[in-house]
Amino acid sequence: MQWNVVISFAVVSGIMFIGDFLSNKSKGKIPQMLVVAIIFLVGYWTILPEDIIQVSGISVMNEIVLSFILIHVGTMFDFKSMLKEWRVVVTTLAASAGIILFTLVAGWLIFDKLTALVAMSPMTGGGMAAIIMNTAAQEIGRADLGMLAMLIFIMHGFIGFPLAAHFIKKECMQLVTDFRGGKLQALEEAEVKGDQKVTLIQRIPEKYRTTTFYLAQLALLGAICGEISRVTSINFAIVQIVVGIICTQVGILEANPVNKTDSYGILSMALFANFMASFTLATFDVVANLFVKIIVLMVIATIGLVLFSVPVGKKMGYSKNMSIAIGINCFLGFPFNFAITNEAIKTVADNEEEAVVLNQQMMSKMIIAGIVAVSFVSAILAGIVASVAF
Repeated sequence: MQWNVVISFAVVSGIMFIGDFLSNKSKGKIPQMLVVAIIFLVGYWTILPEDIIQVSGISVMNEIVLSFILIHVGTMFDFKSMLKEWRVVVTTLAASAGIILFTLVAGWLIFDKLTALVAMSPMTGGGMAAIIMNTAAQEIGRADLGMLAMLIFIMHGFIGFPLAAHFIKKECMQLVTDFRGGKLQALEEAEVKGDQKVTLIQRIPEKYRTTTFYLAQLALLGAICGEISRVTSINFAIVQIVVGIICTQVGILEANPVNKTDSYGILSMALFANFMASFTLATFDVVANLFVKIIVLMVIATIGLVLFSVPVGKKMGYSKNMSIAIGINCFLGFPFNFAITNEAIKTVADNEEEAVVLNQQMMSKMIIAGIVAVSFVSAILAGIVASVAF
């Protein structure tokens, strides 16, 4: 068979769909990227050509999406929400600090300096952190460390999902008990008052804000970020996040601009499918060795998460269960934290009123914790490590 661009793209797309299907079927218990990684690993050992990602054109699309994806992440930073839920932010940062410290120190002592540095940022949950560290590792000729970063990101779910489900459910049960006993009241819906400020981008008529408008906007900002990074020597990822935050706050960008391009699906697929190109160098022995490291590092990181999030969370007024539930977002992020929280609420609540109360008490905290840990802490840390340590 001739592995041309059409056939290669069809095969890669099909593999990504299989992972997506099994993840949805299992309600997130089987991570999509784990399924995809296994298929690619076995495929590379058997029938898949080593250059399938390049031939399919996915590597080119990946270069494009990398030029502006973290600008998109920066637009998600909502100062008002963060200020309102500042205790969640503090608890999440404490959990992240515990993961980082324990991974760095124990990883350095048990394995080596580079292993600890590469593992640190993806261990706090972000796929973008794994991409940044994979790229940095590839540049110094350490494909094995790049695979370590990717596999940490892929394997997070196996620890994060059951732990999150356990502690979120226990917190929901306590909240329902308090509500039934009259210790907890439903929050009143806040009324929308006053005129909302019209941003600069909203002054552009909606009919002109087309998919190509958003793509051009992101591409231009991506090019500007590249020049800023080149001139200042500040890591590209950090520049992108900062530019995304600033442009959103001053009204140049809307939140989640990639979603408005009608190309989010294919760009997201390209971003994560490109991970698999590094697996061409993954022999069975290399993968087995990496899994041992990952298990050790994830156990260590989980201990650090708990030891730091619980005392800080209690200072913030949260229970042990809520503190760990917030901290465990480092291993989850959206949409998994939303799905697991929603599932716990459905299980615990006996009626609509109780479900509303649990949503009010739990959902915003979980979503904000996921954004802080996965979207910002891990990506910024990865950018710093890539700039300083490699």
